[in-house]
Amino acid sequence: MVRPWSSAFVWLAAACLSTWAATDQVETASNIVADALIIECEGNELQSLTDAVQAKGGEVRQTFNSQFFRGISVRLANVRSDEDKVALMDRFKSFTTWPVPEIGQPDEGEAKQQPGRNKRRHLGNRDSGDAMDGSWHLAMTQIDKLHKEGFTGNGIRAAIVDTGVNYTHEAFGACTAVGPNCRIVTGDNFAWEGQKGDPMDCNGHGTALAGILGGYDAGKYVGVAPNATLMAYRILDCKGKGSADSAMKGWEKAALDGAQIIVSAFGGETNSGRDPLAMMVSRIAATGIICVGPAGNSPENGAFNSVSPSAGRGVISVGSFSRSFNIQDQSSYGPTWDLDIKPSLGAPGADVPTPKVGGGYGLSSGTSIASPFAAGVAAVVAEALGKNLDWATMASRLVSTAKPQQDASGTGLVTVAQQGGGLISAWDAAHATTLVQPSHLAFNDTDHRVGTIRLSITNTAQSEVTYRLSPLHATTLYAAKRNSFDLDPMKPEPVQATADIKLSQSSLTLQPGESGTIDVSATDPSGLDPIRLPIWSGWISINGSDSTVLTIPFLGLAGSLHSAAREYPPLPVLKHFVATDGTQHPAKSETFVFRDPTNGQRPGSSKFIKKKYAGEDVNALVFELHLGIGSPRVRLDIVPEILCSDVDPSISNPRVPEMSKYCVPDSLVTEFAGVMSIGQVPGFPFNFPIRNPGRFVGRWNGEIAHGKYAPPSRYHVALSTLAPFGDAANESDWQTGSSDAFSMAYEHNII
Repeated sequence: MVRPWSSAFVWLAAACLSTWAATDQVETASNIVADALIIECEGNELQSLTDAVQAKGGEVRQTFNSQFFRGISVRLANVRSDEDKVALMDRFKSFTTWPVPEIGQPDEGEAKQQPGRNKRRHLGNRDSGDAMDGSWHLAMTQIDKLHKEGFTGNGIRAAIVDTGVNYTHEAFGACTAVGPNCRIVTGDNFAWEGQKGDPMDCNGHGTALAGILGGYDAGKYVGVAPNATLMAYRILDCKGKGSADSAMKGWEKAALDGAQIIVSAFGGETNSGRDPLAMMVSRIAATGIICVGPAGNSPENGAFNSVSPSAGRGVISVGSFSRSFNIQDQSSYGPTWDLDIKPSLGAPGADVPTPKVGGGYGLSSGTSIASPFAAGVAAVVAEALGKNLDWATMASRLVSTAKPQQDASGTGLVTVAQQGGGLISAWDAAHATTLVQPSHLAFNDTDHRVGTIRLSITNTAQSEVTYRLSPLHATTLYAAKRNSFDLDPMKPEPVQATADIKLSQSSLTLQPGESGTIDVSATDPSGLDPIRLPIWSGWISINGSDSTVLTIPFLGLAGSLHSAAREYPPLPVLKHFVATDGTQHPAKSETFVFRDPTNGQRPGSSKFIKKKYAGEDVNALVFELHLGIGSPRVRLDIVPEILCSDVDPSISNPRVPEMSKYCVPDSLVTEFAGVMSIGQVPGFPFNFPIRNPGRFVGRWNGEIAHGKYAPPSRYHVALSTLAPFGDAANESDWQTGSSDAFSMAYEHNII
């Protein structure tokens, strides 16, 4: 009997439970914490849920109890029995549940020295006229002009959520601890190592971020907001690694401690704003707190490569510019797979002066350097505006006054998908007398086209202003190849075409304090190949009679992401095996012998396969997973090549000498969208995975679900992806690719 697939929750439950039976587990899907879940619940259920997990031996990693998120993160590896695990998963069915992604800092080459220890020194107000050599980044963004006007972020509370901060560094007052008389006034540590409550940095990344945002060392160094009140929350270890639940705790604590601006510079490559970390940060932003994060440092991964949490709605995502005003070559492309515009804008991020964790100063690069720069600008602008902070207003000012930049060849404007609004311009943002909402216009793809978006323009000047509006087009990009299945993401390819942008009126006259609206609509460029996913973009230019110059970015896609999923099917490739000594080797064979399950199971008959047919002795098989297009959900199923009648394979199947002839009872098989599965690889399904096949993998050691193991036989794996905007219950919204077949058995099966 072939059974249908069950609900989405049971898929997740099975994937999580399947990793729990073995004590010598192999790694599961890339970039997730084994045996761990993030669970969101109602506030009145939090304590009972916590008690239930702990009563059965589970570990509560983090507890969240705020308006931003209520729930827990758990690790269930030590739950006492399979029955207890199943009971817990049954209880979890009424909650929203996610795996726990791993996160880390981008590879940007910051200093990694061990922290120095200097004597405590209180540092009062900093003279904004002092600056170390190399203050080009302050000049190119107009921060130097605001410093000269006396605005330095004074009174603004800005939090850094990263590897912590070396608060003993001269740039932060050389204090011996955090506290009210120091530059770092408060903080906490949610990393797995280090002293609880102490945000001391042993990596260097967070120290560099804090320096850019608000560092000061008289005559040697000036950050963007040198008088801002700094807060530090460590969520990454000395190697710059951590997990999403620790990051969520750091963001939550920063918000609850009264931060008005929060910045992080780590990234989880989910390409979506719907993972739990991005969702929490979006909720924080919705309360008015300014939330800032990096766009990412992986342009080689192609378009649609936003990182979490800056992929979240309402989060200011920052790309990176060099001192020559060019977009930095390591700045990632957006938008998100929901076609939200990311990055929001850009800031200096190439060879920027930063404090080193062990003392002194150096140069750092990447979007994780640009993001604290933008956060510092927000602090200085907020002070200039009377310390009135609100995410929507700040985003409008920063994005609309940013300056779109040309590409390196000077032949066109860089796509909004890589520069957002353009290079941040601090003085213009602080002194703008025209406010525009919303801060960006996302028209989505052809299937989901937003017909009309209304721009609201408010004149806060003291005199009448006449505005003239017109579209300003950026370079259109093909995001994909046609008729050529490319295993790896493609660097976007420029194409000469522009969308037809219609304005309900091209001019508008407003009296002081008056607001007006203009409707904007868009039609896809003609003559483009929709299967190649053309991303068109640009800005609505707003020029006022009072010399106001503002630009509002727009973006859309001339094609259907949903339809394109059929053109770019996924493909799993059996790439490596993990040998019994833990080393990894190319998978040149197609027959493998796994270790016997540690829970006592012995699938199949004992000693019935001759050694000469058995193949490599392995701990696990490693499948590289190639996604032609992004997906909100991915399955990795184990599919038998040979089915037989409904019998117990451990006692009734015939003894045959070759592994490839051992059949699988059809009672073990479920079916959906043409995939005949006995279960999924541990760690699957996986939501919003990255598209980098070297980092998105599935590892299999014979385990399928609920502590069960596959019988020895011949299999292939099926990689199934849900199309963007697809319905998981609709079979036609799934696409599947299959690996080559392979045979597997266990040690006890071999003669």
